[in-house]
Amino acid sequence: MKQLLFLLLLLPVLGLSQSLPKAAPLPFRTQAALVPEASYPSYPAYLTLMRSLAERYPDRCQLEDWGTLPSGRKILALRLTEEVATTTGKPQVLCTAAMHGDETAGYWLLLRLAEYLLAEEQTGLLQEIEVYINPLANPDGAFRRSNESLAGASRGNANGIDLNRNYPDPDDGPHPDGFDYQPETEIFIQAARDHSFDLSLNLHGGAEVFNYPWDTYRDRHPDTEWWRRISRDFASRAQTASGRDSYFQDRHNGVTNGHDWYPISGSRQDYMNFYHRCREATLEVSNRKQYPENQLPKLWQYVRPALLGYLSEARYGLQGFVTDRETGKPVGALVQVPGHDAHNSDIYADKHYGNFHRYLAEGDYQVLFTATGYVPQWQSVKITDGHRLEVNVQLEPLNSGKRDVTRKRK
Repeated sequence: MKQLLFLLLLLPVLGLSQSLPKAAPLPFRTQAALVPEASYPSYPAYLTLMRSLAERYPDRCQLEDWGTLPSGRKILALRLTEEVATTTGKPQVLCTAAMHGDETAGYWLLLRLAEYLLAEEQTGLLQEIEVYINPLANPDGAFRRSNESLAGASRGNANGIDLNRNYPDPDDGPHPDGFDYQPETEIFIQAARDHSFDLSLNLHGGAEVFNYPWDTYRDRHPDTEWWRRISRDFASRAQTASGRDSYFQDRHNGVTNGHDWYPISGSRQDYMNFYHRCREATLEVSNRKQYPENQLPKLWQYVRPALLGYLSEARYGLQGFVTDRETGKPVGALVQVPGHDAHNSDIYADKHYGNFHRYLAEGDYQVLFTATGYVPQWQSVKITDGHRLEVNVQLEPLNSGKRDVTRKRK
């Protein structure tokens, strides 16, 4: 009888337990970190880690396979944003590292950054931007001897080519290094075509300095004043976080123009800025190329505020959407500041969504929006550092019966 009574009491509990939904994933503070605390993942572990981040945070993270090298190794990227399955025209930021395979710190730092943004970041950054993280841009160089270790890593790829001299150059032409485009180069060129990156950061090692364009031109970039503020802010954040113990003080207190430091041709920085109208900088994150594993957590503490500050800049500046006044459909208009822009510093609104993101130094500007088949339109804007100005533009089709004239400035 006691056994029967026990079963009768237990049945409702059993039924209740079967009807409960599956438990939600535990918050980060009760889950083991995926990125190793103070060591570089092997190549197989890297593949697993990238996949695991996407699986643990499916609402905020997607794994993208950008291409496979002849060696069989892959160029991978994580796309991070809230409601990742929905594309909404947010600013797109690319972070990439280990383009030179023997410059190792950025490999671990970007893995750590990805997990931090997914698990710990509290300011809502991923609600406002999309971050693409490619921690390993040259896996053949990084894992030159073995998939198990970075020991013996090389600067070049499997063919010994320096990938940061292998891009089309705005001043020196299609093949400035005299070599064919390498598989890694072709993969990144295609990725730049497939996405609309607005801001980008390419992590290197061997110095501690923020390098802004141009590398190839002696002339200054039209937005040099903006670049100087961004680079100074980055350096100051890194120096402050380190307790000013001599970290990040190379060149001009942690900042340099690329050509002033030493001119090069075929850099990916100049390729992205000129050919894709993106704002990409080169970050030399440590003065040691093959960075000691046991010091990685300290380096992360030094550079984290600066990295987050740079990502936050994607939210600011002049932003909005360009649409057809009659249909409301997006228009891939040219957004330019006449008399200011040069060397493709103007930008295009995204043809799929109509969104645009233009980063400018503080000041007053007359901005011109033009597109084939539409009446050009001027907008007067006032930019303030650290703030976003939203301007939504409706372009008038030429065939709407209106006169073909430029609309007056507002």
